Amino acid sequence: MSARYIAPMSSHNTFNPGKGEKLAQRLSRIVARLHRGERLDKHRLAEEHGVDVRTIERDLGERLLGIAERDADGNWRLTHAAQSTIPVKHLYGYARLSGTHNLFPDDSLRYLLEQLDMPEPSRPTRVQATPHEDLRGTSAFAALHAAILERHPCRFIYKGHARLALPYRLIHKSGIWYLAAEEDARLKNFSIGLINKLEVDSTACFPINPAHIKYIDANDDVWYTTETTEVLLRVAPEAAHYFSRQQLLPNQQHRTDSDGSLLVTSKVNHIHQMLPVVRHWLPHVRILSPAAWHDELVAGLKQALRRWES
Repeated sequence: MSARYIAPMSSHNTFNPGKGEKLAQRLSRIVARLHRGERLDKHRLAEEHGVDVRTIERDLGERLLGIAERDADGNWRLTHAAQSTIPVKHLYGYARLSGTHNLFPDDSLRYLLEQLDMPEPSRPTRVQATPHEDLRGTSAFAALHAAILERHPCRFIYKGHARLALPYRLIHKSGIWYLAAEEDARLKNFSIGLINKLEVDSTACFPINPAHIKYIDANDDVWYTTETTEVLLRVAPEAAHYFSRQQLLPNQQHRTDSDGSLLVTSKVNHIHQMLPVVRHWLPHVRILSPAAWHDELVAGLKQALRRWES
């Protein structure tokens, strides 16, 4: 059995729902919470909905008979017969796992269920998929996944060199999957698509370095180093909007000046972490510091022009 979630009445709505409407709203909210996998306390429900406990007991035991049941702790949960194959609460878990939890301005259960119930041709929204590399047909991802869980060292060929790495995380960034692993006591990243001849040593088990875990979880990029460089950029008004509405660089902060341009600061781990972004927005972005990075950008552009002209 399924139930559609009904949104709470807006405080700005002058309509005063009658007894029947209040009952429908209360039951729909309770059912939605049950489908999210919550365990509900009747006393708290009574307080939240402004009714007495006997009313809530009637809701759960009579009106929602076959949908709600009491557990061993005296709380109420969704009955097994009313559970779907995949609990609704997993919608949120999958959104966080895939990095799409901030995709829609409205991330409520009501909105998500409405979109899923609506035929695709009728939906007012359409998400253009971001290009991703296709790792289907390769065994490296599954083998590395297992090696991380079991803490097994890995050997492989990467860019023509033999590597011995201790795997920590599989990280997806800008359409590419990377392996975060320790090599020679240093944390590094390896593009999974470039890993060849992978061998997992299932006879060995390495100890986890908590500092590596902390660093990986705190870092929003796959450039791993203990040193960062503070970068200062000037973004022209023509491109300022794009930098102000999203994080194009790690640890990005910006200040809007009177002429509409942005002064952008960022802390990056390597020059090549920043140059693709700057090149993409030329000529609207200029590197103010470090000056050596500006010189390297200009030298690269001149070299490209000479190659094209020849």
